[in-house]
Amino acid sequence: MKKALVLRPERCTGCHSCEMICSLTHEGECNLNLSRIGIMKTRGGGTSENIPVVCQQCDDPMCADVCVMGAIARDPDTGVLVINEDLCVGCKTCVIACPLGGVLYHFIKGCAMKCDLCGGDPECVKSCLYGALEYLHMDTWGIEQRLRGAENLLKILHMENA
Repeated sequence: MKKALVLRPERCTGCHSCEMICSLTHEGECNLNLSRIGIMKTRGGGTSENIPVVCQQCDDPMCADVCVMGAIARDPDTGVLVINEDLCVGCKTCVIACPLGGVLYHFIKGCAMKCDLCGGDPECVKSCLYGALEYLHMDTWGIEQRLRGAENLLKILHMENA
C-alpha cells in the first residue's frame, strides 16, 4: 500500500523542527538552507499562515521529465523519487519545473536536492510535535479527507438553515 507525506498547514506553528531534523539527518548539521522541507509564511487575508512545502512524490513528476541527465528517477524498491547527485549537473531545470517548490538547489554540493522520505520513515514527521506532518497510507488519508469534506458540508448546511 502506497504511503504519502500528508501536510496539515492548519496545525503548523512554524517551529522549524522539521527543517532542522531534515538537514541534520541528510547533511549532519542544522541548517535551514540544507533542509528538503521548508516552512513558508503566507499573509493571506491579513493573517500569517505557516505552510510546510516538500516534494509530493508526483505520479507524473515534471522534475524528472525535464532532467536531461536522467538524474531524477523512482527508486524501484521504495517508489520514491530520488536524485542521483553523481548524474546531476546543477542546471536547476528541475527546480524551475516543480510547480510546488519541492525541488531545491544544494548550494554547497552544486546539485538538486529533494525529499527522499528518509527511506520510508520520515524524520520530519517524528519531530513534528503538532501533527502538521503525517506519513499515512493513501487509503487512510482518502477516508480522512472525505470525512473532513462531509463535516464542512454539514457546517455549510447548518449555516444555511440558521
